[in-house]
Amino acid sequence: MEQTRGSPSALTKEKNNTAGCYCVRIVLYLPGMETILNQPILTESRIDVCSVLVFFTEIVLSFTGRRRSNVSPDRALQEALRTQLRVVESNSQDVIQLFKDLSARLVCVHAEKDSFVLTFKTVEEIWKFSTYLALGYVARCLENFLCDQSIWLDPELLSDLEISVTVNEEQLATLYLELLIQEGSFFAKALFTRDQDEDDEEQLGFRKNDLLMVKDTGQDDMWEGSMISTGKHGLVPVNAMQPLPYPFYQWFLRKYPGYAGCSPTEKEPFEHYIVTGSCVAVVDYSPVGRDELQLSQGDIVEIQCLLLRSLAVFIGKHSSTGHTGFVHKAHLISKTSLLCADMIIYVCFTDHKARQSATSERSAGTPPYQSSPRTSFSHSSPRVSIYQSHNLLPQEGERLSFALDDTFRELDEFHEDPPLFLEENSWDAEESELSDPTLILLNQDHFQEDFQPLYDLRYSFLWTTFGGKTEDELSGHLESVRECAKRLGMHWAHRRACFVLGRLCARKLKLSQARVYYEEALSVCVDSFSDTPLLVALYTNLTAIYLKQRMTDKLSQTLEKASALLLCLPAHVFTSADEAELLQLLLRRAVVMVDKHLEARVCYLTSSLFLLLRKTDDALPFVERLQFLSRTLSAAECRPIAPLDLNWLLSWLYHRKYMPFLALASLSLDSRRDHSLQNAFQRIDLFIKNSVRLNPCWKEGTSLLPAQIVVYLQQTLVIAEQGEDIKTQRDLCLGLATVYQQYGALDEAVRCAQQAVETGGHINEEEGFEASVLLGWLLVLSGHAEKAQSVLQPLLTSLQGTDSPTQRGVIHNLLALCLRHQGRVQEAGRHFHSALVISRESGNQRNQALALANLGCLALDVGASWVAERFLFRSLYLFGELCESPADEEHVQTCLWLGRSFRDRGRNQDSRACYEMGLLIALHAKNLHSQMVVAKVLSRLYTDMLLYGQSIVYYEHCVSVSRALKDKRLEGEYLEILSSLYLSLNTERSSRKSLDYTKQSLRISIDLGKREEESETWLQVGRIYHLIQEEELADMYLQAAVKTALRMKDSHFAMSIYEEAGDVYFKSHHNRMASLPFYRDGSLPFARSIKDIHSEYRLLSKLTELLMNQGEQEEALQYATLAVQIAGKTGRHLKRRQSGVRTAYHRLATVHYSLEQYELAENYYLKSLSLCPAVLQQPAEAQYYTKLYCRLGNITLHKLKVQEAGRRCSNQNSLCAAGLKGPVEVMHFINDVALLFLKKYIIPQEAEKFVAWTSSFFLCFVLGILKNSHINLTN
Repeated sequence: MEQTRGSPSALTKEKNNTAGCYCVRIVLYLPGMETILNQPILTESRIDVCSVLVFFTEIVLSFTGRRRSNVSPDRALQEALRTQLRVVESNSQDVIQLFKDLSARLVCVHAEKDSFVLTFKTVEEIWKFSTYLALGYVARCLENFLCDQSIWLDPELLSDLEISVTVNEEQLATLYLELLIQEGSFFAKALFTRDQDEDDEEQLGFRKNDLLMVKDTGQDDMWEGSMISTGKHGLVPVNAMQPLPYPFYQWFLRKYPGYAGCSPTEKEPFEHYIVTGSCVAVVDYSPVGRDELQLSQGDIVEIQCLLLRSLAVFIGKHSSTGHTGFVHKAHLISKTSLLCADMIIYVCFTDHKARQSATSERSAGTPPYQSSPRTSFSHSSPRVSIYQSHNLLPQEGERLSFALDDTFRELDEFHEDPPLFLEENSWDAEESELSDPTLILLNQDHFQEDFQPLYDLRYSFLWTTFGGKTEDELSGHLESVRECAKRLGMHWAHRRACFVLGRLCARKLKLSQARVYYEEALSVCVDSFSDTPLLVALYTNLTAIYLKQRMTDKLSQTLEKASALLLCLPAHVFTSADEAELLQLLLRRAVVMVDKHLEARVCYLTSSLFLLLRKTDDALPFVERLQFLSRTLSAAECRPIAPLDLNWLLSWLYHRKYMPFLALASLSLDSRRDHSLQNAFQRIDLFIKNSVRLNPCWKEGTSLLPAQIVVYLQQTLVIAEQGEDIKTQRDLCLGLATVYQQYGALDEAVRCAQQAVETGGHINEEEGFEASVLLGWLLVLSGHAEKAQSVLQPLLTSLQGTDSPTQRGVIHNLLALCLRHQGRVQEAGRHFHSALVISRESGNQRNQALALANLGCLALDVGASWVAERFLFRSLYLFGELCESPADEEHVQTCLWLGRSFRDRGRNQDSRACYEMGLLIALHAKNLHSQMVVAKVLSRLYTDMLLYGQSIVYYEHCVSVSRALKDKRLEGEYLEILSSLYLSLNTERSSRKSLDYTKQSLRISIDLGKREEESETWLQVGRIYHLIQEEELADMYLQAAVKTALRMKDSHFAMSIYEEAGDVYFKSHHNRMASLPFYRDGSLPFARSIKDIHSEYRLLSKLTELLMNQGEQEEALQYATLAVQIAGKTGRHLKRRQSGVRTAYHRLATVHYSLEQYELAENYYLKSLSLCPAVLQQPAEAQYYTKLYCRLGNITLHKLKVQEAGRRCSNQNSLCAAGLKGPVEVMHFINDVALLFLKKYIIPQEAEKFVAWTSSFFLCFVLGILKNSHINLTN
């Protein structure tokens, strides 16, 4: 995990203007900031006591997606994750729930920055979040949350994908410190030594590295402190205290207060924290306490099990005498001390000496004590009784796992009850005391398997060893046994009777009486290590009572020995829930001694005890801490400390606490390789249950499964392939094929189905039949009809003559589908008919309905609508009768086919009725996909019928269904359609409704990262605002559309958006001048920058027209002139280029004409005419020429010289006449020209010539119109 480093000195700077932080002055030594993964949140460095500190109220969590095969970040992957984050950002409840599981409070989401802004309100929240961050759960939760479903279908891509998360450690550490101060009290470590002041008894003396609880008293320099090691109280200087770096310590010491009974030592005689081997006595020692070894200087002592450096006592065996007992660590030095390399936390060794028995010499035939096993549970392994004998130390290669099944096995499993050693009224009978069966049983001098019920946590001796009597009767009997054993000198019976009596008293919470019995039991002189379980139970129970009763004077007598028995022996069997008191003290000691190995061992035992007591909530923090310590110690010592992975147990605990995100994250991180097949199926079940909690669409018992289940199915298949359960392998392959089919990965589905066929063939034909049918169906879906036929045809042949009508019907149906895809309609029909006959004979109503529906669809394909309707009607009738086993999807599909038949025949009302019936069926079945299909078909039908109101209703239903399916893409498409439909109604209310849907579509486009659609939607919103005349909002959205388009790399698309933004105003009837900034200031310079001549020409033309209409002819003249200059470059083809130039000349001439520059206008009009084609193609061209010549005649007649007008009109009158639409217009035009000559020149000869010429031209023109559709101007 990458981390963002921050400088500790940054805290000393003034940052009053920084967002999300504030300043506060405190007088306290503060630590610097270090990594969260392998180090505490706070380190040992100090900051100036009087600094003004900036306290951040928020932290930023950033994520990065990358591929392990590539060092550099994967931009495509990062964009995909960012897109998914935008989608979930719009529905913030999912994100809030995610970080709620992660014990953080979401402030906001910054999708564009790939980050989340978080805050915390308590130290406990920071502790849990930092733990999840260190264990990799935060990154894995984001991976599960943001990755698309298709990623889980590709194993190679999934193994290469990785999401890393980073936080600013300085901000997190500062926030942690702030919350500590706000709570008023916290636990801290002394930075230096201060001796007790005899003159001031209120002040507390302490040594460097002592742990204290510090409480704010309101003073600036002195706070109240309490020593954890001794419990002493007093005032301490604030500047001598440094808060404990691990939030877990703050939580633990606050929830389980008490003292540790030790102080940090400056020097330890042993180098390693946990060792085994042998030691040499350096002093002579005579035993003072019970069960201790007598030593002489130079004696060799072998360490039994292990030696913990933080404990003062260990269990050793004298190499000369062979006696086993307690040894004080201070009396020896290491000789062959070795670090336990494999299982240092869980106390499993492979060293030969460590496997030697810790018991003294036993008589022949006496079974040794063996602790209860904790080997991994196997599906095929036999059940193990809690009374089965076990070795004191693990054998070669044994491992002590922390499996969930093993934890609860001792609670739920019994092989058989052992025989009762207490017969009915046995103590009332007048027999010799020596023949009492209870006395005989309890006086065995070594551990017996029958003693196991005496020591277990469930007090099972009440109904096994001493069954049939009440507790009061049993107490009376045991009291008499105790007296008799004491009188007869039967020491073992005496000790065991006292122990059982003590347990009965403790069960009734009579702790003082229980303490007396335990002390008496320990005072009995026996070889205690001959029955090690009894010795462990006595010391741990008695020490727990001392702790509960706060008897510190007596605690020192048993604490170290109880700790050694509890921690140094493997497979500890708990006898009392009160042992948690001792474990809590030892964990406090581990904190004081800074002993991570001891802390891990205690966390292991504490979590085991809480799980046995079914206190899963209490066990969870210790399991999390154990997983954290296991990882960090493995990394620090560069070797794995097995079992390293507790994620399987954690996933179950998170599931119990209803934390689905964490349950799935820990489950996916489970890397253990020793899972049994039953474990693998339990993981699948756990995954499905938590996935259903996150997504209601994934309902238990349905065929719809999340794609991520493929990972667990594949892992289970790998485990199954290692065994001989071929049927399970086949079932797993079928399951994988079904999931792949669901998500459209048909190639993978076919591969899995083929594997299922091969596996099933090894069992029998019946097992392979189902897989072959699925393979055939998948081949049909993937378009390999011929291959499907080759698979299905042998199946049909093999079923001939067998009593399997249903199977034959299925094969006929699938073969018909294959033949239909091949276009062999008649053969397909025969197979469908055969399937129908078989289903009728067998009475299978559902198969009858399916066969009839398929026959109807086949008839529709060949155009036999009437025949299709008969089949489909009958199919619907049969589907309607299927109440007990409904077939919703097939029923709906039949309705759709029947509606299609009616629609093809023009019976829209009947078609509508069929579609609506299909929708009702889908609604009743709560089938969202079917609802979507039918509603979409109904919407299109009503649109074709011009019933837009009804169409809108069904499209709105499509939107609601797509939201239920969480399909943002479909939702955006339907919102766009709804917007268009509402806009077509052309009312203010419908326009505003259209605006609302367009904005929703805009949000989805932004979420999905579709920049083109986003830009077009911004444009559409601006267009709608312009229609309802809200110009300010319209301009804002149009500008946003342009900015979005400019951020893309597609310059031509940006150019089109720029131009369309201006067109919104240009093509409207009001506020047209608002398009001027878009054209002149934006799109025109952009077109020039990208050298888009076509767009530049269009924009110049639009600007010319816009300015002309507004009366700004001078400015329009500039753009018209520019348009003429580039017009010749706009077209590749000659005709297109000439057309553009002609239009530019005409527009420029019009501008000159409006400016009364008639000569220039005439010049450009004539240039425009010179580019006209010789043959007119359309009547509109003739009209254009007519108007143009009228304009030229007007210019010449009224604006220029009359003589020039007469000459030009005489030369061009035929051309002008040719441009008119009909003879009447031509005649009027000729009369006007003749009148001009008569009035202006009064030359009769010329007038007569002109009248004669024009009359003949008119006659020719009429004949030309009648004969030809094209007019040749040269004639």
